[in-house]
Formats: sequence, structure tokens, C-alpha cells
Amino acid sequence: MARMGDDARVRAARRNGGRAAAALAVLLAASCASLRSPRAPETAAAAPQAEFPRVAAARRRQALELSQLFRAARVAYPAPLFVMAFKRERTLELWGFSASRGRYVRVAAYPVLAASGDLGPKRRAWDHQVPEGFYHLVHLNPESLYHLSLQLDYPNRSDRLLGDQADAGSDIFIHGDRVSDGCLPIGDRAVEQLYLAVLDSRAAGHPVPMAIFPCRFSDGGCASLLRQREAGRRDLAALWDRLAAGFELFERTGRPPRVTVDGAGRYVLGGPAIVAGARRAEGPDDLER
Repeated sequence: MARMGDDARVRAARRNGGRAAAALAVLLAASCASLRSPRAPETAAAAPQAEFPRVAAARRRQALELSQLFRAARVAYPAPLFVMAFKRERTLELWGFSASRGRYVRVAAYPVLAASGDLGPKRRAWDHQVPEGFYHLVHLNPESLYHLSLQLDYPNRSDRLLGDQADAGSDIFIHGDRVSDGCLPIGDRAVEQLYLAVLDSRAAGHPVPMAIFPCRFSDGGCASLLRQREAGRRDLAALWDRLAAGFELFERTGRPPRVTVDGAGRYVLGGPAIVAGARRAEGPDDLER
């Protein structure tokens, strides 16, 4: 866990210009575990979250633009959501389910402002890797050291089976600001929009799945790059084959795959996910509540 003064050191380093890298190293060595404040609630219920000042302020600042994003995509609000991140492209995308089209459509795309590690999965604590695989956004922290943060359910069953049996790592977040080690920082404005959309979707009863891919498989350069990286690495080839299949299913059907994990830690893909309780209204609700 990071010491309480680590984030302050980073801010001081920014003011001091050339000394930023040294101070950032202090923070990055602490990993994303520091993003969970001692008082962070383990719930995404809208009413308790609304009591936190940053969430209320985000609602005031982002309600109009978020409403416009969903309206432009012709997606009801709050909607079932799917989040995808592409490591090579440093992009995170928010997709919402359109009942009229029977598929997810892209609502917004945000740049990932910092990255650590390389292509490939996270397999142990302190390896600086951003995970790759199929996850869910499970906890929302309104008092993160980096404004607001959304936690992935890393390590999932696949990660536990294939990763370091002593410590596969933990506490992987999407968060604000632009520094991180193993997480996905997208800046304060973007994380406010994503946080509210996920908060309201979860409050409406929708789990929020997420996939992290090494690169966008529809890009021809992605396949070539991965072939070079996976040479002699059957574990990487097997993982990326499953991730590519999940991406291609989403591209074809407009719905994320149903995913389970077998006894060897391999992802097993079913057909497109069923969107339970998807709303049929196509106008976004009032976000200013």
C-alpha cells in the first residue's frame, strides 16, 4: 500500500519540473492498491454515492454532456454497458445497449493517459502489467487518491489459476489523473462521465462487463504484432486467440460474449450475452438528480 504522502509528492514533483520522474517512482512502486481509500464504500447504490462531494460535483459538471452522448448514440439512460480497453492504442471505450437495434453501440471513447508494462497479461503482484482478459467493474470509489476510480474484479478465476499462486496482484482500477502503474488513468473529466454512467447502470440492476485487449484485433497491424510477440510463448498465443474470438464475436453480434473459465484457466466463450431487463425507451432520462 502507498504511504499517505505519496500523491502529494507527485504533485510537488510536477511543480518542480525535472524532479517529477523521481517522485513518480515512489508512487508507481506502490501500485494501484493506494487508490482505495480506507472509507471507500463497497457499493454502487446511487443514494449513498450521491452523498459524496466528488460524485455530486461530477453530476453537476457532466450531466448535460453525458446526456448528449447517450442521446447522440440513441441509447436509453441508464443503459446496460460494456467497457473495452485497448492497450496498444491506449483507448478506453464506453458502449451502451440500444434496445431498438438489439446491440451495443459506442457512446464515448477516452484516451488512456499513461501506461505501464507491455502487451500480455498480468501474472503477479508488482509486475507493472495492465491485465488482459474479461472482467467486470465491481466497486466504485468516490474518494480515490486519483479523483474517482472504478475497480475491476482482477484477479478473476483465470488470473488466479494462471498467475503467481502466492500473489497474482490485486486492486486494478480505471481512475482519474494521468499517472499509474498497472491501472488505466483516463483523466478527471473522462472518469467522471464513466463513473456516473457505471454508477447509474449498476443502480438500475445491470452488471458492467469489461474486456481489456492487447490491441484492436480488427487492425491488421495487431495480428502481425501479436504473432511476433507470441513466438515461443504458447501461453500468450492461447490467451490472445481467446481474446480475439471474444472481440470478433462482439464485432459480429454487437454483444459481448458469455465467458466462463475452465479448470486450466482458459477462457471459454459462449454465444452473445443476453441483456436482461434492457429498457426499450430510446430517450435518455434526466441525469440531474
